[in-house]
Amino acid sequence: MSDINPSDLEHLAENMEKAEKAEKAMSMVSFKDLFTPAFMTTYTDFANFGELLVVGKFNVNSFEEFLALLGESFDEFLKKTTKFQGWEEMQSTAVADYMKKENSKI
Repeated sequence: MSDINPSDLEHLAENMEKAEKAEKAMSMVSFKDLFTPAFMTTYTDFANFGELLVVGKFNVNSFEEFLALLGESFDEFLKKTTKFQGWEEMQSTAVADYMKKENSKI
């Protein structure tokens, strides 16, 4: 006789399905979906991410150029103009906020 209750198996299957949906969603998340106008106005002095780059005089025309600007000067700019200590904190907060929204849809 098994110690596993059928409802426990259903609960496990449901949780696994939620995790798979979340993983799939994260693999397809765009920058625009993470740094929404709502996120930007809540945590920064800017209406959108583009405005942050313009005001900071960060000339970015590609993802590669964006990656190249990440560093101490970008972190200092974020520290002065946002509620974050730097890019890592800003990025992780955006992902966490996105996941909360996505999980509330499931």
